[in-house]
Amino acid sequence: MAAMKQNYGDALSKSILFFEGQRSGKLPATQRVSWRKDSALQDGSDWKVDLAGGYYDAGDNVKYTFPMAFTTTLLAWSVVEYGRDMGNDELTHALEAVRWSTDFLLKATNQENVVSGLVGEPVADHNCWERPEDMNTPRTAFAVTDKAPGSEVSAEIAAALAAASMAFKDSDPKYSNGLLQRAFKVFDFADKFRGSYNDSIGKWVCPFYCDFGGYQDDLIWAAAWLHKATNTEWYWDYVKQNINNIWMGATAFSWDNKQAGINVLASQYILNGGGGKDFTPFIPNADALICNVLPESPSKTETFTP
Repeated sequence: MAAMKQNYGDALSKSILFFEGQRSGKLPATQRVSWRKDSALQDGSDWKVDLAGGYYDAGDNVKYTFPMAFTTTLLAWSVVEYGRDMGNDELTHALEAVRWSTDFLLKATNQENVVSGLVGEPVADHNCWERPEDMNTPRTAFAVTDKAPGSEVSAEIAAALAAASMAFKDSDPKYSNGLLQRAFKVFDFADKFRGSYNDSIGKWVCPFYCDFGGYQDDLIWAAAWLHKATNTEWYWDYVKQNINNIWMGATAFSWDNKQAGINVLASQYILNGGGGKDFTPFIPNADALICNVLPESPSKTETFTP
């Protein structure tokens, strides 16, 4: 009964508002966190490209593309699954939160065979904690390329763009299609030029966002989202053919481990009549995840705030 007294609608509203406080770039007139101002407007200038925008990682002023893209995938997924229940105002804010990131991800993938992996130098940034509006630490941009690949970050961007294409399908079909077309291209890049970004830009992303699980799960996750967005059989075949190449725990889910998310996406497809009769390993693993998180489950392992 205690849980019923909590205002979860207010929590949802504030969780979306939080992202406005993390915005980088030129802020819009609709900005609700009024104490935040424009910042990092010259990001990307060392490449002679525009990488302004996106989200700062946390209390620092670095923009890590990999976890930013994962966050975007989940924000878009929430809109796809629950947008109709958010109410017009909160749905608008949720879509604005997604678009703030996808606009940046489009910039980050605008060059042929180049994907921005991060902007800012983490050690220098962390040595001087300051408001983004006042920062004077280096804003160097680092990228993965066909010669120095980073399949993790590239695949996660593809997943984010595919998920966001579904979120915007009704409200902005043109933007939705643009996101999907870029998702195809970035997935192909991630799959064709395989390699870990630990090896290409690890000096900068580690130890903060080293990839510990490999990039196979990210490629499968991206393929699962492209299948969900397009219902193209090739992507489903890709998921099935590669799923047994990974095992990082059926119930783990984070920016570095996509297995639980893959199982849920695949199970949704199978339970809705697709994918044939071979349910393994997707549905049993998705069941294990749900049993671990449901509050009244006898096998619950997760804890929750009130």
